[in-house]
Amino acid sequence: MKARFVGQGASRYVVGDVTPFDQKNEMFCRPFWDEAQLDLGKKFYMTEVPPKNKPGYELKGQALVNASWHLENIFAQGVAGGRMGMYAWEWEQIYEYPLVPPGLKIETDNPAELTRGIKKVASFFGASLVGVCKLDRRWVYSAAYPLRDQKSTPNEVPDTCQYAIVVAIEMDYKAIGCSPTNPSSGATGLGYSKMAFTAGLLAHYIRGLGYQAVACGNDTACSIPLAIDAGLGELARSGLLITPAFGPRVRLAKVLTDLPLVADRPIEFGVWDFCLKCEKCALKCPSQSIRYGEPTNKPNNISNREGLLRWPINAETCLAFWATNGTDCSNCIRSCPFNKPPGWLHDAVRWGVRTLPRLNPFFVWMDDVCGYGKQRNPDRFWSS
Repeated sequence: MKARFVGQGASRYVVGDVTPFDQKNEMFCRPFWDEAQLDLGKKFYMTEVPPKNKPGYELKGQALVNASWHLENIFAQGVAGGRMGMYAWEWEQIYEYPLVPPGLKIETDNPAELTRGIKKVASFFGASLVGVCKLDRRWVYSAAYPLRDQKSTPNEVPDTCQYAIVVAIEMDYKAIGCSPTNPSSGATGLGYSKMAFTAGLLAHYIRGLGYQAVACGNDTACSIPLAIDAGLGELARSGLLITPAFGPRVRLAKVLTDLPLVADRPIEFGVWDFCLKCEKCALKCPSQSIRYGEPTNKPNNISNREGLLRWPINAETCLAFWATNGTDCSNCIRSCPFNKPPGWLHDAVRWGVRTLPRLNPFFVWMDDVCGYGKQRNPDRFWSS
C-alpha cells in the first residue's frame, strides 16, 4: 500500500517537553525496584506456571514458547538489558573466513549506495522491513536498567552514532490469532529471537565495513519512535507501531551507527484518523489497559512519558494480566483491522482508509461483520 511522505516523524506526537526516558521506569523493570510492584514481580518472574488441560495452555504450547525465546534469552537478552551476545556492542572475533586484513574501511563518498546495501543486507539476514533515520537523542534512554544487574547503568551511546537502522520482523498471522494463548506467545518469542539474529548480524556487517554499530532490541533506545522516524509506520491507539504491510504484527530492533547513510522519510497512511473511530483493541484488551476516546498527553503512571499526545497504555494492569494468564497477550495485535495478510480486498480497504477517511466507521463495522479479530482456536494452530 502506498503511503504519503510527511515532514515529521515521531515529533508529530510531541506537545510538551520530552526528556530522555529512564529505562528503570519501563514496566518490565519496575517489579525489581518499585515497592508497589514487587508482588507483581514475584508472580510474573518467579512463579511456576503449571500446564493446563485447556486449549492453548498445554505443556506442548509452553515448550513451544520457551523454544521460540531461546536465542533471545540465551544469546542476546535484549529484554533484560542487551549488550551481550548478539546485542554486544563489540564482538570478539574467534574465527573468520575469509580472513580479512584488519583496519579496512569502505569508501563513503556515496551514502545513497551504502544505504541501499545496508537495506539489502538487513533483508538478507531476515528483516521483513528496514528503514533509516537520523538518531533523535530524545528517544535514547537516559539510563539503562539491565534486569540481570537490577541497577541503573550509564547509557553511553557514542556521540558519533548519528543514524539508526530500524528493522521490523513479521510475526506469524495464524499464531497471533490465538492470543492470549501459547501459540501467540510463541510467535512473539520467535520475533524476539529473529530480532537478535538479524540486528546482531547486521551490526557485525557494519563493523566489517570499518564503522561503529550498536545492535539493540528493547534496550538502549525506544524502538517505536525510531521506527516512525525511519518511515516504517504510524503510532496507533494500542501504543504499537502500525506498518502498511503487516499492521502491528511486527517486532522491532535497531542498529545505531556512525556509517553515513541517507535517512528515509516518515509516512502517513490514515492510522491516526482510523484509530479515532476504531476502538477494537481497547474493547478486546482483557485488562482494559488501552484507552477509549480521544488521545491525551496525561500519563497513567511513571511508565508513560510526558509531553506526548497519544493513547497512553496502562502497563501496570497489562503486565498484571500477563502474570495471571501465565503467558503474554497480543489481543491488541490480533484485533487490529490493520492486522491482515495481503490480498486484493484487504489492500482495497487499506486504500480506502488512506484516501476516504469518512468511511472509517463503515470499515470498522465491516471488520466486525466479517468476524476479524476474534480469537482463533489454539487447537487449529497444531492441526493446520
